[in-house]
Amino acid sequence: MTGSTKQKGLNLFVIKLVAIFAMTIDHVAWAAVPFYSVLGQILHVVGRFTIPIMCFAIVEGYVHTRDLKKYALRLLIFGIVSVTPFYMFFGQMYGYRQNIIIDLLIALLTVMIVDDENNSFSAKIIAIISLGIISATLGGWPILPMVYVLIFYFFRGNFKKICIYFIGATLILVAVVAVFSLINSSLQLLKVDWKWYDKLYLAGFVLPLALLYFYNGERGGNRFTSSFFYVFYPAHLLILALSFSTMKDVRMIFLLVQGTSILLIAVIIVLASIESRRSSNASIIAMLIFGMLFMVGYFGEILNPTLETIKEVVKIEYVADCGFILCFTWFVADFLRMKIPVFVYLIEACVSALTIFGVYTMDSNQLFYKKFEVGGNLAFPVAIVEPGILYVLFYICIVLVFAGFLMANYIMSRETSYIEHQRRMVINYAVFALWFFIALKVVGVSSYDLIGFGVISAICIVSYGALKYGFNNNTKVIAASALNHTSESVVVVDMTGEVLMMNENGKELFPYVQIGKNVRRYRILKDILDDKYNTLEKESHVYGFRKEALNENGVVQGYMVWASDITDQVEVFNEIKNKAETDGLTGLYNRSFLEKLVSEELKSDKHGTLIMSDLDNFKGVNDHYGHSTGDAVLIAYGEHLKECFKDYDAFVCRLGGDEFTIYVKDETDREKISEAAARILSGLSEKMVRSSLPPIIGSSVGISINNGEFRDFESFYENADAALYYSKEHGKNRFKISEGSMQKAEE
Repeated sequence: MTGSTKQKGLNLFVIKLVAIFAMTIDHVAWAAVPFYSVLGQILHVVGRFTIPIMCFAIVEGYVHTRDLKKYALRLLIFGIVSVTPFYMFFGQMYGYRQNIIIDLLIALLTVMIVDDENNSFSAKIIAIISLGIISATLGGWPILPMVYVLIFYFFRGNFKKICIYFIGATLILVAVVAVFSLINSSLQLLKVDWKWYDKLYLAGFVLPLALLYFYNGERGGNRFTSSFFYVFYPAHLLILALSFSTMKDVRMIFLLVQGTSILLIAVIIVLASIESRRSSNASIIAMLIFGMLFMVGYFGEILNPTLETIKEVVKIEYVADCGFILCFTWFVADFLRMKIPVFVYLIEACVSALTIFGVYTMDSNQLFYKKFEVGGNLAFPVAIVEPGILYVLFYICIVLVFAGFLMANYIMSRETSYIEHQRRMVINYAVFALWFFIALKVVGVSSYDLIGFGVISAICIVSYGALKYGFNNNTKVIAASALNHTSESVVVVDMTGEVLMMNENGKELFPYVQIGKNVRRYRILKDILDDKYNTLEKESHVYGFRKEALNENGVVQGYMVWASDITDQVEVFNEIKNKAETDGLTGLYNRSFLEKLVSEELKSDKHGTLIMSDLDNFKGVNDHYGHSTGDAVLIAYGEHLKECFKDYDAFVCRLGGDEFTIYVKDETDREKISEAAARILSGLSEKMVRSSLPPIIGSSVGISINNGEFRDFESFYENADAALYYSKEHGKNRFKISEGSMQKAEE
């Protein structure tokens, strides 16, 4: 079911599209097709494709994601965002239960707990039971996603077992619901009118298994489509709710939106507070707090729309407005490293002070409001006001400040880096979102005041920008500067895998890599980021890689890959390594290499044969012909040994003087070893003659065969040395084989 290379079949994105299509059909059926009709039952069976596929996607996401915290956070945020459209569409059908994204979040947390090695078994059980209680109490599908996700996770890679356990769990679910329906019809344990066959359509959960069988292991899509389901889910519920008018109480819709927004801002404040070590976090936290204060005031205005209440909450709202504008300016300065003149802050502070004064004294003067009433022919009473001089001054100030931000961004973005351009666009989008919803009321498109939608939209955009590009991401600015001041090849990748920057050397080394594309497209670069290797050979050059995390106070924003041409260093290293492991005269391996090799073989419980040999009466060659001739004899003898074992996986070493050793891997057959040893003795004189060297009388050989008796190099070596000594003591020019110990030795 999984794989790392492309193959025929369906990728995960295609399978998720099937789930999304099935979910949409199911929801349309709930709104427009009678449940007990044949068509209704068929559509609901089709709708059962969604949950198993999304549970499968959760497991794949858990296994492959590079940031579990961000993955869980995305589920939480979209789960909260989906609360309002979920209730708008399903109305009272689900009561207080939550949407499927919350179910998937609980399932993901279950896998994370099961896979956590830092907690005891009992702690895991308690945590899972707690999640089960939460799921049973609040989940739209109690317990079921937890069970499905655990099945997909534990039997991942074994499709047969997945089918067995998945079908078993589903049949148990259907049976339990059917039995409960029969019991409940008599005892009325719950106030539901279920028939025993009411939930048989749930058996449709097993149908997606046939689709998952064709999963080819590829994720598919791109970094935008990875979040498509989470965006589509609340969006389609909202569209269906408006289309089928499931919830007609406009005031309730506003309350749900405001309540959801307050909850979402609270989550963002907590996340920003966790990173409290960042100096610039203060600006965004302050801005979020004032934004939340405004939303609370607006919520109170809708909750109890009386003149007295609205007058009081309007005071709260304008205090929040003033604080929000000041902190937004502060945040822009931090986020864009823009030096905002002090007089801008002074003007904002003065206008804010006048605004607060005018709002709090509205009953005694007409500076802010010339008239303030509550009424209107709408679904709920709203404030009807006639602006005063301070009201006009306040909004002129806001327009000028925001227009100044847009103008400065436009001027400065023409000569800036890619990252800086993206950061400036975040501010532009936030300003546009804020004023878009205000404009809807001003131009008469909406009779209701939609500024709350503008505030939450701007906050979400700003929070996303801060999360993606860093609250004060100096490390990326430093990285951009470093690209033009280094001879190395440099590639910068963000946490989503997008290639942000490359210098000219990087483009030469990776000519196929494009800025703005995801690193998953480029196998070599992705493997380097995944630490699968740290060198690359290309066109007779060797490049060494190192990966450097781009941190901001301990928070990773992305990675910088450095590539250096280390061809010369590798050649020097190989030369040093060869000198350390080879004999200077013969070029054969030395004792250090032999000991390391044989020790590793013994440690791995591998069998083999160690052969020791030396030349008989070699001292006479040195004395009679001189040391230069003696050296030539030793070189020729080493070549002779290599020729004798050329058909084996053998390593010929010179220990020193005329002592040589051969280690033969995986060969313990006495007959084959004897034949090779015999060739050493019989062909030695011929080798010397061919090399125009003095004839050598012979060579003594000692052989130790290891069939598992030896556990360390010293005992293995000593056994072969003893066999060599035996050969020399018993006439020389012969070999002795020892298996395990000299007590077993035979000539």
